[in-house]
Amino acid sequence: MILIALDDEPLALALLANHLKAFPEWEMPASFTNAVDAAEYIRRNRVDLLVSDINMPDISGLKFVSELGADRPLVIFLTAFREHALEGYDLDVVDYLIKPVSPGRLGKALDRASELLGLRRKALMADSLKTEEYFYVFTEYQQVKIVIREIVYIEAMGDYVKIWLSGVQKPVITLERLKELADRLHVSGLRRIHRSFVVNPGKVEALQKSRVMVAGKWLPVGDAFAGNIDWTKL
Repeated sequence: MILIALDDEPLALALLANHLKAFPEWEMPASFTNAVDAAEYIRRNRVDLLVSDINMPDISGLKFVSELGADRPLVIFLTAFREHALEGYDLDVVDYLIKPVSPGRLGKALDRASELLGLRRKALMADSLKTEEYFYVFTEYQQVKIVIREIVYIEAMGDYVKIWLSGVQKPVITLERLKELADRLHVSGLRRIHRSFVVNPGKVEALQKSRVMVAGKWLPVGDAFAGNIDWTKL
């Protein structure tokens, strides 16, 4: 993940860079002492997180962030003035840290930013799946196209899954956890019915209280997943 920093005090930037050594998952390719250069960098490059001072001579961090617009990166404010905290949260920032910041407190803020980035990526993926009719998986040393409407069911196999497709006798096996794939495909209509199975409701041929039939095979329905499908609409 990529962050940049904005602070008119070079010493503060150096201290932040030193703290970041404890968080190798975060990369800081650039830091800035003026807002103009920081804004230009954000415009031209991918930036996941901005760590910004608030009280700067050319522009306040609050005004700078508000002018970045809706597509701005996530923001952590860093300042010596507690009274700016409420204004910072009005801008929907990740966190507000008071200088001098300890590595532990910085770590908590970065963890929260990481979680928010993960949620943002999942939302973007879900949006893409609403319009996309297929996706690709890596199997047998190649990328294979999976047409979503042709999925009959998906079966867990440890850290792998078997994707069974209409008219294909051999499943596509790929390295992915069933839960993660189920979450991705939920928006496309596929439903998890068991800790080991995801089904395409349109492929269900018969059903009983605790199992469903797809492609001539009975699959169990777990109690925890029984509400995932509106069986009255099948």
